[in-house]
Amino acid sequence: MTRIFLGVGANIGNREANMRLALRWLARECTIVAVSSLYRSAAVVLEGADAGPDYLNAACEIETRLSPAELLRFVKGIEHEIGRRPDARWAPRVIDIDVLLYGNAVIDTPALSVPHPLLAERNFVLVPLAELATEAVHPVLGKMIGELAEDIDFAGLEHLSGPEWAGFGAKDTAGDDDAGED
Repeated sequence: MTRIFLGVGANIGNREANMRLALRWLARECTIVAVSSLYRSAAVVLEGADAGPDYLNAACEIETRLSPAELLRFVKGIEHEIGRRPDARWAPRVIDIDVLLYGNAVIDTPALSVPHPLLAERNFVLVPLAELATEAVHPVLGKMIGELAEDIDFAGLEHLSGPEWAGFGAKDTAGDDDAGED
């Protein structure tokens, strides 16, 4: 199967619970192969805008029979179910799921760009991805993800916990399915 990597993040509501919920819902159509550590980073905002709440970020590797377009529709549906609504670019988000890599595919449509266009520039995307895909090659830049991560500035990125945050392999506790406030 094709190696597919997603970025998962949130900066409003119960961020970690929303991210765990997104992973569980991804498992309806995908096999979760691995989940990265959990990181905190400052929100990216438009120039001149007020700083938003900090993000929690992670990456996951999945296997699925969904095409890239089908996967995009599926993750957008998950985002909607968790409570994300259309908003301004880089507005605070209850959940954000991005297709980072879909094998060696290079996709450039109005709806989907793979590899994610800012993957190599954002430490909060690249560092979690490098935990899972060190030797995967960025299909546009021709460099391994691990090499790209070695060159990234780690400023403002805080490691919060290992992959156990996602709860895979551990018994779910009551209430984990509820999206809510911190």
